Amino acid sequence: MSTSPLASESALAASIRPRLHGTLQSLFNQSNPCLPALEKTCQKILSLAGGMTGADQLAQLVSRDPGLTCKVLQVANSIAYSPQQVITSVPHAVSWLGLDVVRSIVTAAQLVEQLHEWPDQQRVVSGIIEHALVAAVHANELGLAMEHSSLSHLFSSTLLYSLGDLAIANHAPELYHSLRSLRLTAKTPAAQVIEETELLGVPTFRLAQALAQMWMLPPHLVELFSVKVDDLNGRWESHRQAFNGLAIGSTALVAAMASPSSHTAVEAAKHLLLTGTALPSHLFGDTMARALDRGKQLVRSAGLSSDFLKDLSEKKAERQIPSVPTQEPAAPTAPTSAREQSVMKTKPLETLQALQTALQETKDLNSLLGTCVQALHRDAGFTRVALSLLNPNDSDQLIGRLSLGVDPPDAYLACLSGSLSKDHPLWLHLLKRSDPQWVKDFSAAMSEPPHPTFLRLWNPGSAIIAPLRIGTRPIGMIYCDAGPLPNQIRPEDYQAFQLFFNQTTLSMNRLAGVL
Repeated sequence: MSTSPLASESALAASIRPRLHGTLQSLFNQSNPCLPALEKTCQKILSLAGGMTGADQLAQLVSRDPGLTCKVLQVANSIAYSPQQVITSVPHAVSWLGLDVVRSIVTAAQLVEQLHEWPDQQRVVSGIIEHALVAAVHANELGLAMEHSSLSHLFSSTLLYSLGDLAIANHAPELYHSLRSLRLTAKTPAAQVIEETELLGVPTFRLAQALAQMWMLPPHLVELFSVKVDDLNGRWESHRQAFNGLAIGSTALVAAMASPSSHTAVEAAKHLLLTGTALPSHLFGDTMARALDRGKQLVRSAGLSSDFLKDLSEKKAERQIPSVPTQEPAAPTAPTSAREQSVMKTKPLETLQALQTALQETKDLNSLLGTCVQALHRDAGFTRVALSLLNPNDSDQLIGRLSLGVDPPDAYLACLSGSLSKDHPLWLHLLKRSDPQWVKDFSAAMSEPPHPTFLRLWNPGSAIIAPLRIGTRPIGMIYCDAGPLPNQIRPEDYQAFQLFFNQTTLSMNRLAGVL
């Protein structure tokens, strides 16, 4: 893949050079300072995708780099991949995540390493890399769902489909800003090609194809740049058509999601992918949600952070995360010795039957979880109960949704919200479990201590924290305690919680169609 002086300018490059915008013509000069960095990055990506054939080899490569090791372990321990144990070694992470995901992390690192080569354009170039990473994850996840046979090449090719944008953004930032603006107003792919040609002299994909030819990148990647979106409509019949459709369609989808006026474009891109893959709609929806989540985890692990999907994620979260019912007044906290017996203690059979009936009558997750929280507070006798749920589009973010027995509720919920990886490693650890955890002493030494703000405000003596799961997928957690110190959870409290929790888990999974 090394560049030969004789092949430094392909026939395509020679043909488009006279038509190119003046500031872009030097992209095909060997002396251009941006070429070595871009070419080196492309070659590393393709080498990693095609040459690393064994888990042991990949683990050795990652283990030699402390930065890569940290990134791989961060992704391996994220809720997006739902491990039920802490992963501490690279070989374990590679076996858990799979070769393609670890290659993705290494690939991201190779791209980010090049940002120091472009200090003046770092912000815009990092944005392009973020978009490309998320698009590559979408293509990869859809490829997995389709059981496509070229997943590693699919990821790398989708990632490098942004080659033209990277070259323009690095070489002519002002021109790239104009390019982004016209893409926001273009109504169809054909119209976008026309407007790009008027601005640049040639469409972006033609510029990328010429660069790929000049660097003698693999033929399947060069071919990808020549495919028209209109040629991908309908069911994809061949292996090559599916490969092209996944790469280009995923790129179009992420570009639409990043657009401020994206609804029509997003739906069009989703329709292209849904029709082309012919996946069942429920499987397609699940794959899209998982890809968005895992894409964000990959972007975060690469050391990048962007809000380009923040608005979309928040809007989806408002639709998918249960709304907060009206808060009850804070319940007075009594000493442990004076706590009244709960209804569950005095009438256990009637209480459980009432809970089962109430859960069976719920029609959606909102009311089901609300019923559970109210019952734990009212019938099981827990002084303080809180519900926190994962953002469906970013499982690193926990959102406090409902609290009973505390005042003011917002302050207490804020202690159960935030980034799991940065702010709440204890919640992250507990969410990986499948069973309720009785924390008997918050003052004892813990491998993952609670956040100081939580300890200061809640001041718990002991508590029960249980992960909520639909199937194997974590969706959030329930927190219960008997009030601040010196109040303590009793064995009979834990037994009551388990009964309530088991009924709620069964009802959630029945409602979701898992059972």
